Amino acid sequence: MKIFSRGAWIGRRRGRGRSLRLQLRVSFILISLIALLMSAILTYFGVLGILERKTNESSMQYFLQAGDSIHEFRQEIDKMSKQLLTDPIIQQFLDNKLLEIPDKIQLHRDVIQELDAYMGNYEYLDSIYVYAEDGRIIGATGDRTFVFNDEKKQELYYASSFHHQVLQVKLDNSYPRIVWEGAHRKGDFGESSSLSNDEPRNLITAARAVKSLFQSLPSASLIINIREDKLFSLYNNLKSKLNGRIYVCNGLGQIISHTDKSLLGASSEACAAIPEDGANGSIKMNNEQIVYYQVGSSDWTMVKEVPINEFIEDIFNLRFQMLWILGVSFAAAFLASALWIKKITRPMHNLMEAMGNIEKGKFDFTIEDNQLNEFGRLSSGFNRMSFGIKELIEQNRMVENEKIKVEIQMLQSQINPHFLFNTLNTIKWMAVVNKSDNITKSITALCNLLRPIFKNPAVLCTLKEELEYAYHYITILNYRYGEGIEIEYAVVEEALSCTVPRFILQPIIENAILHGFEYSGYAGKIRIEVEELPAFIVIRVIDNGRGMSDENLRRVKEWMESHKPEERSDADESAYGIGLANVYRRIRLNFPKSPGLEISRLPSGGTRVDLFIPKS
Repeated sequence: MKIFSRGAWIGRRRGRGRSLRLQLRVSFILISLIALLMSAILTYFGVLGILERKTNESSMQYFLQAGDSIHEFRQEIDKMSKQLLTDPIIQQFLDNKLLEIPDKIQLHRDVIQELDAYMGNYEYLDSIYVYAEDGRIIGATGDRTFVFNDEKKQELYYASSFHHQVLQVKLDNSYPRIVWEGAHRKGDFGESSSLSNDEPRNLITAARAVKSLFQSLPSASLIINIREDKLFSLYNNLKSKLNGRIYVCNGLGQIISHTDKSLLGASSEACAAIPEDGANGSIKMNNEQIVYYQVGSSDWTMVKEVPINEFIEDIFNLRFQMLWILGVSFAAAFLASALWIKKITRPMHNLMEAMGNIEKGKFDFTIEDNQLNEFGRLSSGFNRMSFGIKELIEQNRMVENEKIKVEIQMLQSQINPHFLFNTLNTIKWMAVVNKSDNITKSITALCNLLRPIFKNPAVLCTLKEELEYAYHYITILNYRYGEGIEIEYAVVEEALSCTVPRFILQPIIENAILHGFEYSGYAGKIRIEVEELPAFIVIRVIDNGRGMSDENLRRVKEWMESHKPEERSDADESAYGIGLANVYRRIRLNFPKSPGLEISRLPSGGTRVDLFIPKS
C-alpha cells in the first residue's frame, strides 16, 4: 500500500481539476475569442475609418465648389471697389478743391447718387462708405444717405485697428490690396456711430485705401459692407447634403459666417488647431472630425465639424451583426473543442493509465495505438520503455548477484594492513640483528612511503606530502643503485599547501632514473622546482640525464595524450611505460582546466617535465 503526503495528495487533486483536456479546451476557446474580437475590432475601426475618409472626400468636393463661388464673390467685390476708385466723381470728391458751397453740395449729391446706384445693382450690399483722412465722411445704406464732417475723427472707424490696417498696406500700385474683415455691426460705421451689443455681427467688410490720381499717399478709405447671408448662401447648399456644422473663419480664427448667427465674431477652437501650412485636410479634436479648406489665396478657411458619434450611428447595425456573429462563433468553437480535443487527448489519457500500471509494478503493460502521428510514436516509445525497464531490472538483479560474489572474494583475499606492517617490522628487526643497515633504512623508507596510503586513501594530497613521498622514493632507489642519485629542491613556501594528485611525481622520477641515468650507472642529479603563476603552480622536474631525440619526444607526447587506452599497443607500453600517460590523465581528470604536463629536452642534455596544477 502506497502512502502519500498531504502535499502530494493535494497536488494530485489539483492535477485532476486542471487536466490537459480542460486546459486545451479553455485555450482553444480563448484563442478563438481573441481572434474573433480582434477581427471585430479591426472591422469596426476599418469601417469607421472608411466612413471618415468618405466624409472627408465628399466634404472636399463640396468645398471645392463652394470655394470657387466664394473666390468669385471676392473678385467681384474687388472689381467693384476698383470701379468706384476710378469713378471721376469719386476722384473729384477725394481732391476736395471746390471752394464754393453750391459746388460742394452738387458734388455730394453726385457721389451719393453714384453710391445709390451701386447699392441698387448689388442687392447683397448693406452699405458703402468713404472715410476721408481730413474728416469728411460720405455714405449710403439701403434706407438712408449722409454726408458730414468729423474733423476731430471721433467716429469709431478712425480709432479702430481696422483703419490702421487698411492704411498700412503696401502702395505698390494704384490700387492697394483690399482688406477683408468679418463680424462687424452696423453701429461700427455711419454718422454718430455707436456700438450696441444688441446688434448682430452680420456684416463682412471689404476695405481699401484710396487716393486720387494726383496724390501719392492714401487720402481716404473705401468701406464696402456685405450682408453675411450672401456669403452663407454660397455654401449653404452643403448643409442639406452633409451633417455637422459648416462655417467660415478668417486668419485670426474668428467666425465670419455661420448658420448660428449668435456665433458670428466668436473664436473657433477648430480654426486655431489647423496647421499653419495646411491648405486643406482634416484633423480630430474633441471627438469631432474637423475638415478644413482654404479659399483660394485668401486667409478665409471653410470648416466643417462632424461629431464622431454620427459615424458610430451609421455603423450601429454593424455592431449588432458582429455581436451575433461573435456569439455563434463562440458556441461553434465550444462544440468543436469539446469533440476534437477529446479525440486528440484520448491517446494521452491511455498513456496516463499505462503509466499508472507501471507505478504499480506491471512493467509488461503495453498500449495499443495505431495512429501515425506524434502520439502513435509516443505510444511505441512507451512500449519499448516498458520492455526495456523490465530487461534492465533483470540485468540489475544479475549484476547485484555478481557484485555480491566479487565482494565476498575480495574480502577473502584482502590483506590486512596491520599484517603487512607487522611483517615489514619483523624483517626490519631481523636486519637490525644482522646489522644490515641498508636493509633497515630501505624498509623504514618503504614504511614511510606506504603508511600515508593506508592511513588516508584519498586521491589528493598537499604538495608538501608529495615532496616527502618523492624523498622516500629516491632514498629507496639510492639503496638499490648505490647512492648515486642527488636531489635538489627550489620550492616557494606558499605553494606547499596546494593540493596535487597523490604520487604524481613518482612516475616522472622513475622515468628520469631508468631512462635518463641508464648509461651513467644510475647516477645523476634531479632538481624539483615549484613556480607560482597567477592561476597555476608549475611543478618542474629536471634531470641531467642523456635526454631524448626530437622524434622520441614527439612519440612520447602522442603516446601520453592518447585518450583511448585500446589504441595503445603493448610495444608502446614497453617502450614508454604507462607512467607519463597515467600522470597526464590524472591531472586532466582532477583539473579539467589544466593543460596537464609538458615535456621538453634541454640544450645541455637532460629532460624537463612541467606539471600545471590550479591553485584552487
